[in-house]
Amino acid sequence: MKAFLKTCIFSILVAGCLSCLLVSCTDTSDNENQNTILVSSDFDGGSIDSLIGSDSNYLAGRTKHWLQKTGGDNQYYWFYFMLNGVSQQKVTIRLDSLIGRYRGNPHLIYTSWTKPVYSYDKLQWSRFRNVNYNKDKHSLEFSEKFTNDSVWIAYAHPYTYKMHRHFIDSLSSTGNKNMSVRSLGISHQSRPIELLTITDPSVSNEKKKVVLITSLQHAGETIGGFFVEGLVNFLMCDDEAAKKIRQRFVFQVIPMVNPDGFFLGTTRFNAIGEDLNQEWDDDFGDSTHLPLEPEAAAIKGWLRGWLAAGNKIDLALDVHSQGQEGTKNLLHTPEGVLPTLTQHLNRYWPVELIPMTFNGSLNNCLHQQFKIPSGTFEIPQSYVDKDKRYLEISDYKSYGKGTVLGIGDYFR
Repeated sequence: MKAFLKTCIFSILVAGCLSCLLVSCTDTSDNENQNTILVSSDFDGGSIDSLIGSDSNYLAGRTKHWLQKTGGDNQYYWFYFMLNGVSQQKVTIRLDSLIGRYRGNPHLIYTSWTKPVYSYDKLQWSRFRNVNYNKDKHSLEFSEKFTNDSVWIAYAHPYTYKMHRHFIDSLSSTGNKNMSVRSLGISHQSRPIELLTITDPSVSNEKKKVVLITSLQHAGETIGGFFVEGLVNFLMCDDEAAKKIRQRFVFQVIPMVNPDGFFLGTTRFNAIGEDLNQEWDDDFGDSTHLPLEPEAAAIKGWLRGWLAAGNKIDLALDVHSQGQEGTKNLLHTPEGVLPTLTQHLNRYWPVELIPMTFNGSLNNCLHQQFKIPSGTFEIPQSYVDKDKRYLEISDYKSYGKGTVLGIGDYFR
């Protein structure tokens, strides 16, 4: 359902569905000729909780706070909505209550350098320039004079389930002999968890290194979708370096671990409110949280079968983001694992090794349960260089390509 705003006093409230806005508005005859602003988050990946305004150009509200089903986490930072009827208008938006909890501690991911994005076509995105974060009130205010009638506004560059589906379908339609796609299982809401296998089938797999790439466990950490697109597109291209990589490696790529969360815009959780990256040890060392979530069960089932058949995995990397809080690309590994990998990656993109582990994470599971050398990328949605140039979609895709090349160097 789309909501409408008029220049009279209005409020936007959340209806009973996940991303549906319902508006009550006091209308008067004096406002008949005023502009109308439509507001909606009822689309793939959309999310906003409430907005209240005293006129059409100042909207105040809050993001949706998603609560963990079996823990105390409160995840709140993702928002994505559309305004319609804003051509040549300067609109100011204030979001309050920007504080939550993560693994039992206060979670403050918004900062003075947080800059949301907007787009008129959902393809080209710009950063808001006029942004102010109040750390005492945990509120973010941002404004822009829009040139088009409709605008999409988000915490960071959106990567939606529809985009994922389009990417997978476009790959499948090529009939490329170097790639195969299979479903490992389905999510709570029956969306497939897919595996891409990329290698040169004319070369025996016997001496090839096997690399597992996983991404998009958390719905607000959208960079992983672009990262994987860059990685896969390079692996599939006719570049001589890509051809040599395919001859030496088998890449197993799971582009979207949490399809329900991305469709629903849940910031971190799956469809029933679980953080998948705290659930990977449920059948290994944390039986109190059984049964294993279907997304994790599908992947672990494939992994057990792959290894039981006499195959191996030489390296596993899971792609995440610190949101706009972080300003460095990081690789987290268990202590002493992959100590030289970043030296090779740094030839292609800047990333720093910081040994660190998280209970229940996929990284920990692969390392402890399956004895696979593994790491977790944490890539910001802000900037990473001293000039504070904010990252774009092209940067994330470049990181994906650079990771393939760096891995190629690492195993020489």
